[in-house]
Amino acid sequence: MTMKLQVPHIVSTIAAKFEAEGLINKFFKLKSHSFFDGTGSLTLDDQSCLLLEFSTPYEEFPTIYQSFAYRVLVIFNLHEEQAFLPALQYAIGRLRYRDNIDRIILWSTVEVDQNIIHLLKDIKVDLVFVEIPTKEEVTKTKAISHFIPIESSDLIYSLMINIIAERLIKRLRKLFHLVLSEIAAPIFNRTYGKTKIATREFMEYESEKLNRLIKKLKSEGKNGIAIDVGCGTGRHSFVMARHFETVFAYDFSPNMIDEANKIRRENDIRNIFFLVNDFEYEKLIDEKRFYGQCDLIVASFGMGSFIEDTNSMLRRFYDWLKPGGYVFISFYNANSITLNVTPTWRDSSLAAQIDKENHSLEVNLTSRTRFNIFCKLFDTGIEGPINRIFNVETITTYPMIMALLPNNLLENEFAHAAFVSADKTLAENQEGQNGYYTIVTAQKAPQVALGYANVERILRESAAEYELIQHEPVLSIEDVKREVGYFPKCMIKTILISYRDRDEYTAILLQAEKRLDVKQVAELLQVNRYHIHFAREKEILRLGFPLGGIAPFGFDPSMAIGKYIDSAIISHRCKWLYMGTGDNRKTLKIRKQDFLKITAEYQRVNF
Repeated sequence: MTMKLQVPHIVSTIAAKFEAEGLINKFFKLKSHSFFDGTGSLTLDDQSCLLLEFSTPYEEFPTIYQSFAYRVLVIFNLHEEQAFLPALQYAIGRLRYRDNIDRIILWSTVEVDQNIIHLLKDIKVDLVFVEIPTKEEVTKTKAISHFIPIESSDLIYSLMINIIAERLIKRLRKLFHLVLSEIAAPIFNRTYGKTKIATREFMEYESEKLNRLIKKLKSEGKNGIAIDVGCGTGRHSFVMARHFETVFAYDFSPNMIDEANKIRRENDIRNIFFLVNDFEYEKLIDEKRFYGQCDLIVASFGMGSFIEDTNSMLRRFYDWLKPGGYVFISFYNANSITLNVTPTWRDSSLAAQIDKENHSLEVNLTSRTRFNIFCKLFDTGIEGPINRIFNVETITTYPMIMALLPNNLLENEFAHAAFVSADKTLAENQEGQNGYYTIVTAQKAPQVALGYANVERILRESAAEYELIQHEPVLSIEDVKREVGYFPKCMIKTILISYRDRDEYTAILLQAEKRLDVKQVAELLQVNRYHIHFAREKEILRLGFPLGGIAPFGFDPSMAIGKYIDSAIISHRCKWLYMGTGDNRKTLKIRKQDFLKITAEYQRVNF
């Protein structure tokens, strides 16, 4: 059960939180706005929208920019709109034109058709989807920053409003990055990092490392498809295009992509496809084309820190890569020396400053134009998931000393050369992991997962009655339910258990609704509870299956695997059972009696 909310409370709470976080006037101006189109399709006032004005570098570049401000209108009272009929689209377009609005952001709590979303994007309108939490979700919330009480309301309602506002602000911070990119695009190549020496040196160092990896892949004949996520104006895309047959390059900023396409056309480069896409919240254009086909994925210049769901990012990258393919990702570093030592001078050699407490980054586009955007720092919480999925080759941080020094010191030629040499030496030393940025180079396991082929062979040999259901890649049973539907107690999940210091595994087949009691498993296997654990991603791969695609049979026959099936699967009345296939884009629908024949040797247990 959800609670009824009043939109003005959302608007006032977000404005109050912006004020409490010190964002207003420092990074943007907050203004009231009103609009009425005469037909009643769209009516706005200061209780239903917020107008944010971001400064542009107009004074520094008057021939490039047409206005002092980039204006973003955030609309909250269309949160239940699904249809977006032509009259409403026309009103939104008229609003943008009449009031010189550069971009509109709509809060949505309902599912909107993807075709409508793309139509809105064409008129520079972005949807931010944030659900209204249930009362149960609200009462389980542990912490809220800058809590704003709502007068004449109970605590639960105030909590709900604050939760929604906090989630919206996080999404808005990400869209502030889009605003930064849109404003920066015309001058990015000529100005960004040019005067801030530590930032410039990182960009050059990152390019050197990427070039070495590209040459290695080319020498091994791995130069088919490469992907550049968060490509900006194509700084690395054009380098990749010289070595790979095809490069797909994505950025959420239309202006950045426009700049990249200008360079592509000027140089008649035909093997790069620059496309506008928001990697984190959208399926990429042509994404199906490169599943399992890519040799290299690049997410450079801190791109890894701009994605909130790191696990989802890594698993998508894994799905795109060929066996033996590489990822090259850079982040802002949580262990940077700059977060522990504060210099006394204000002349920073970095163009962006980390705000660890607020998970944000203060970016200085020019001396007068600043932005505050979302930033997730690299730490063990990110390193762990990378290690679980990929074979990590190098983790390098850079720069360390230069990140602390004043910019004017590094303008001295002798000092610059000395500190660049020192920082490169530290970067290659595993003990020197306190640089400002982190660069991770990692490889997908070279071996091909044979589980699906084994499953297909077993199905053919058993003459089973079955169907393979095609769908988008899945990573969990919840993803499967969303893709193929929910069939209570007739959907099977396969859980793999591994042993400490032993190359042995146990496969346990359960109804999807059940949770596995590890203590019961330990008693069943007669081992110490702390000597077993759920198999890690790399172990799952060794057994022949991709992430999200574990099948209940078809294991590598050379591996020692104990097999158990929950008795409830056998006793429950299901004509058809649904399960993994060894391919996370296919679900097996099989007649129950055929499945039980295939798994006849499995030990029956009451879980």
